[in-house]
Amino acid sequence: METLKKGSGGNKMIVVGVNLAILAAYTIYFRWVANEELIIIAEAFVIFLHVILCLILAIFALRKEFLFSALVVLLIGFSSCWVVFSI
Repeated sequence: METLKKGSGGNKMIVVGVNLAILAAYTIYFRWVANEELIIIAEAFVIFLHVILCLILAIFALRKEFLFSALVVLLIGFSSCWVVFSI
């Protein structure tokens, strides 16, 4: 019978949590600190760079975690970007 490792899967998923925390940090920054007219374009560009960085890191380390992070940042980032700035 095989034994399952509980610790290794949870530790790797911290990568996704860190990427979501980074996404939340710069979304808050762009929403409340940087009050300019077309700041939504700047945030979209930062989200795009974040996704590209996650995809590049997926090539070299923790493939599944960084691919999942790229997908989550892309979906949550652009949807929150649109909703937050349309208010």
